[in-house]
Amino acid sequence: MGDEAHLTPAHHVQELLARAQNPFDVRDEVLERLRSAVMCHVELHGWRHRNTPQPALRCSSFRHVFLLADGSSLPLWELCYDAPDATGELHEVYDDAEALRRSERRVHRRMGGSREPDRADARPLTPFDRPPGAAASRTTYTQEYADSDSAEHARRLLRRAENPDRPGEETLRLLSSALGHHIMHVPKPRAHPGDCQVWCTVYQHAFLLADGREVSLYELEHNMTGSGRLVCEVYLDESVADQAAHRLAREHGLDL
Repeated sequence: MGDEAHLTPAHHVQELLARAQNPFDVRDEVLERLRSAVMCHVELHGWRHRNTPQPALRCSSFRHVFLLADGSSLPLWELCYDAPDATGELHEVYDDAEALRRSERRVHRRMGGSREPDRADARPLTPFDRPPGAAASRTTYTQEYADSDSAEHARRLLRRAENPDRPGEETLRLLSSALGHHIMHVPKPRAHPGDCQVWCTVYQHAFLLADGREVSLYELEHNMTGSGRLVCEVYLDESVADQAAHRLAREHGLDL
């Protein structure tokens, strides 16, 4: 499973639905929004393998992220697992992460046990209706901040950053006491609309500290690497992330 560079986003959606046993679970309004997709990429979300007893069984989930013409992004979730009679791989597709988790639990019970799958080092998606950099009010913390190991989320984010000027140990120490976090897509910069092979987007990772402060990191994700490999860069300031994106685009003769 990986990026299918020869496919347009529309063809990618068609193939995803065609191989799924349950294409009807993707709502019509979601499909309508996907009509404006200008590119997509696929990332591993979770996996579980059982080696014993025989036959060995595998179950993996993937997040298909579509960049829309308005600069927002929209995910579809795919579940892939070995058929009970070991005759091949089955596929299911969902437009809701909770529906994916329910199906994962169903497959894992058949595999033996009901534990949660191992998760890939991938970001969750969040609603895009808050302006970048806006601080959340105390009355909405419980609704907007995930409290699942935010310090570890910060550590993994900084670990995968490849830019030499990424935030260092001081930032990591500050975020080691984070009580919650959320992730939000920053509308600009965006992928170059004339080239569906280019991905360039920024995510704001906002962390809630114990004293009520909100500290944000800005992740620039792009594939302007020569080889097309998807990489992550992290910055303390949104404007610096934006400047880095435009510099990379200029180096590749693109206009964001």
